[in-house]
Amino acid sequence: MDAALALLFGQVATAVLPYVVNSIGRVPRPKRVDVKKAMGEAHQCRPVVPYRAPRPYTEGRVKALFIGINYTGSSAQLGGCVNDVMHMLQTLQRIEFPISECCILVDDRRFPNFTAMPTRENIIKYMAWLVYDVRPGDVLFFHFSGHGAETKGGRDSNEKMDQCLVPLDYDKAGAILDDDLFELMIKGLPAGVRMTAVFDCCHSASLLDLPFAFVAGRNVSSNQRHEMRMVRKDNYSRGDVVMFSGCEDSGTSADVTNTSSFGNGTVAAGGAATQAFTWALLNTTGYSYIDIFMKTREVLRQKGYKQVPQLSSSKPVDLYKQFSLFGPLTMNASLVQHLPQEYVQPWAPHPAYQQPHEATLPASVSQPHSQPVMGIPVASTSNGKSNPGVSDGGRASGEVYPPTQYPSSHPAHQQQAYYQPPQQAYYQPPQQAYYQPPQQAYYQPPQQAYYQPEPHHQPAPPPPPKKENKPARPGYPMSYCMKFSQGKPGRK
Repeated sequence: MDAALALLFGQVATAVLPYVVNSIGRVPRPKRVDVKKAMGEAHQCRPVVPYRAPRPYTEGRVKALFIGINYTGSSAQLGGCVNDVMHMLQTLQRIEFPISECCILVDDRRFPNFTAMPTRENIIKYMAWLVYDVRPGDVLFFHFSGHGAETKGGRDSNEKMDQCLVPLDYDKAGAILDDDLFELMIKGLPAGVRMTAVFDCCHSASLLDLPFAFVAGRNVSSNQRHEMRMVRKDNYSRGDVVMFSGCEDSGTSADVTNTSSFGNGTVAAGGAATQAFTWALLNTTGYSYIDIFMKTREVLRQKGYKQVPQLSSSKPVDLYKQFSLFGPLTMNASLVQHLPQEYVQPWAPHPAYQQPHEATLPASVSQPHSQPVMGIPVASTSNGKSNPGVSDGGRASGEVYPPTQYPSSHPAHQQQAYYQPPQQAYYQPPQQAYYQPPQQAYYQPPQQAYYQPEPHHQPAPPPPPKKENKPARPGYPMSYCMKFSQGKPGRK
């Protein structure tokens, strides 16, 4: 009865309010995750390629995991989390983020490239797949849209409350602790691996328990000088991790009933934080970390949302360096001293990723890559206009394609965002003209005129003698005479 009333209230509220905050609140403390078992099962996952990027990433693999849960039919039902996954995929395709391996966990089997249902077991399994066998140079992307919750802190924890990620079957299998999320996805990352994580859920600021964070309230000014702060003295990682979260640990994230006001080309339900983050990706050119983060906050504040997005990282990021989804993080020199030396060591590319030779292709050689042939179709905005720096497939003239969100002029110490080295594999040497030997004329012997032999001069035989048929009566043929001879005799 309570579940039915909650579901009914959610439907009524969705019809009346522009957004709904449906929070689970606190949940019983869940059991710990067997990380070793999860890593042992990671090889069973079968990823897909959601779309074909025009320019592949050559420094390593690009793996992505998307999770969206609407909790359909339960008291915790949400309306736009599956749409958030669709929208995030469309955004990454539009900025040409070259995903080479992807898994999608949503509670809707009709979703394109559906991988599995987002149960607790599957979420743990595919999180292990995301970080399984990663090497220096690999790029990881993680997106979760659903419920977050709180639970009472453990005896060995200094925190009063721990944060949890809520799977589809949380009422039976339980939630997933933030401690386990760190142990599973962050702790074992090798140096040179880059991860970007986006959490659009309640109580999400420290879901990965990262040691550095951008600490600022709702009314912080973009004109001030901002820096990351060390918020805990443990949970270090050799990998480079940046996490965008939808709200503070004590805050909630809104589920928007109509996302058209964000100008991203969507009109269905969706998460406010996902909409703001994707808007920043699509509408910022060469922006720094702090610029994109402040733009995300500004979009939500202008639209009246109370949630305050948060930013955290595994290393003290220099917030004024250009934002990129690739490459190592540039650290703030004044905060590096707080990081143990073993986590600051430089890294070398993995031998499996051979660096292409620096060479130029002839101007006559065309690029072999074409437009995406698979994946989520990209549509223009509802008013028929595309966002700045984004192409709608070339239907409109004067658009910029590809977008300049990730220009090739990155700092020397960073990997270029969309670096496309000369592709020796597709090199075509100058084609020689096809030699055609001189064609000899087909020999035709002179045609002799048809010989007609001369006719022999022999006297023609005399014509047969003509027989004279005398008519029975003068002036009539015999046939007529016989015809009329049968009549009555008489004369005129």
